Amino acid sequence: MSAFACVRDGGRTDVLAEAMFPATSDAVRSRSVITFTQIGTFLALVREGSVVRAAASLGLGRSTVSAHAKLVADDIGHQHFRRSNSARVLPTEAGLETYNRFRTLLAHATFCARFFRSGRATPTFTPILLPSGFPGSLLDRAVDRIAAQLAMQRPDICLLPTYVRDNPAAGDLGFTSGATGTLSAADRWLLIRAGRQNSDEAAGVGLDALADVKLHAPHLPADARARLSALATQAKTTVAWSDDTLAGVLAEIALTPGTAAIIPASLFNPSLVDEQFTVARVETTHLDPVLAVTGGAFPDIARLLRDAVQASLDQPSGVPFPVPQTRPLSLKYCRSFMVLYEEGNVGRAARRLSIVQPALTVQLHHIEAQAGCRLFDRSHQGLRATDRAAALHHLLRPLMARFSATLRHLRATADKRAMPIRIGMIPALDDESLMSQGFAAALHSWSRQHPDDVLRVMEGYSGTLMRWLQRGLVDFALVDRYVADPDLALEVIVEDTLAVVTSAASGLLPPGPVSLGQVPRLPLLLPSSRHGLRTLLMHSLGRHGLTLQPRIEVDSMAACLNLVKIGDCATILPTGSVNRSRHRRGLAIHEIKDPQIVRSVCLARARSKPYRDAETAFLVELRQAFASPALHTGQPLLPFLAAMPLAS
Repeated sequence: MSAFACVRDGGRTDVLAEAMFPATSDAVRSRSVITFTQIGTFLALVREGSVVRAAASLGLGRSTVSAHAKLVADDIGHQHFRRSNSARVLPTEAGLETYNRFRTLLAHATFCARFFRSGRATPTFTPILLPSGFPGSLLDRAVDRIAAQLAMQRPDICLLPTYVRDNPAAGDLGFTSGATGTLSAADRWLLIRAGRQNSDEAAGVGLDALADVKLHAPHLPADARARLSALATQAKTTVAWSDDTLAGVLAEIALTPGTAAIIPASLFNPSLVDEQFTVARVETTHLDPVLAVTGGAFPDIARLLRDAVQASLDQPSGVPFPVPQTRPLSLKYCRSFMVLYEEGNVGRAARRLSIVQPALTVQLHHIEAQAGCRLFDRSHQGLRATDRAAALHHLLRPLMARFSATLRHLRATADKRAMPIRIGMIPALDDESLMSQGFAAALHSWSRQHPDDVLRVMEGYSGTLMRWLQRGLVDFALVDRYVADPDLALEVIVEDTLAVVTSAASGLLPPGPVSLGQVPRLPLLLPSSRHGLRTLLMHSLGRHGLTLQPRIEVDSMAACLNLVKIGDCATILPTGSVNRSRHRRGLAIHEIKDPQIVRSVCLARARSKPYRDAETAFLVELRQAFASPALHTGQPLLPFLAAMPLAS
């Protein structure tokens, strides 16, 4: 098995050392690739319960929704969803926790954008307590509806959805199950069945109709659970209690004839039912769920919440009212503004953010356009913040602190070993090449210390690997070109000279090196222009007024060598790719001189991506392996590599 096959099938790995890529500040080092747009997509996917419905609600493509959800999972290190037998996606426990915290964060971000444009001086942040485990419920959506209403009437008040397992205390603003609040709404039990609705059930379901139905219920608040148990006893049926969400319960009853889900209407998420299910109200009894609103210091808001919930409950099957959405300022712009404000200088801010100065200047123009006002006065001495900039900084600082705290909490609870480390690599010739030997040595050294971490290798040309990096599909990559990209950090990890390679029996060239001027006159077999090696050759020859006209183009280096061995032609390869195998293959190596052509292999990563300890450790081993003198002298790097030549 080849070294790369070994890595793909059973390799283990950890992460790159922070020392390799020192960040300019804690804020830059810890920042995430997640955006508010992706957070909004994640929340919609949890609420809607399917990629199709989430895409339709957001006006996005299905692939975009899936990509956003995957990026969030990769960044945090959680598995947020599991698939049901239908096209539905069900949130895991980690997915629910992420929903709860992201919901608060996005509400905060949306408020900041709206509040700043209102021109008000002092915001008031008010937590509103909601039962955890019911994303997209009528209670959940009522908060959005009232937040939109307050934006018109009281733009200084921010409602922050906060999810709890127990009822709120008397002094808190929130919803409670049971008759402990001064404001109450008429809640009802809803029965959800798989299949078409009987015409007799259109007006409701009587208790006597429940006798032959096994009821399934998600985890409910204590008071609602007690009332449902009593209701089941009265109806002469049983309740199968689940620790799953409503989405999980619906997936269960869809596969089990003679069952139905039952839930308070206030905790029901209408998006989870489609033509596969029917919803009916259970007849009113003294055992109906009781919903109250505790007002705390905001009795007026409590009344608005009660009225909004009651209006939703009065709709057929609890259809939610549409809520207008406000777009928050992007996280990238928030970070850039904070650093510009703190540094007072575009150049220093650009260095701290690791981006080029013109790009930051463009961002500043966009930030001011979105803010609707001038934030800085420019002069040759730098930037002077206006009063509105000071107000925006005061508003955004708690938001960015909440964002960092949210990610710290979610990442701290993640099982990092469940997430493979994804590395992109340019193709290597075989297991004796410099690339394969260096990588295998790093992997061998690292895996002894990190046996529980998994490495996934993805091969591609450098241009493809760069795109994968930018899209978050790989964690880092080994590429054979150096590019100036403000979003990517590249560091040369190993250099190798190019050589003309011929069959040792061909007599095409005398032993020894060749000059660069001789290369265009040779019958060459070369990779196509999409290959990084061909690009390097063209640039090097072009600087000296030379051009190449290869006889045959073949992208595979192994195929090139096979043709060289049977034909009267030559190819050009990195010396390290064939140096160890030249005698076995019957090849002659003629290093290009006067001048040399040097190929640089770079370690590339996204500047904004935070790194796990396992990734950091692996990349340290990778750097040390490629710096080893033995790698460049043809000596065996590891005993197992010396004892057993690996087949190509």
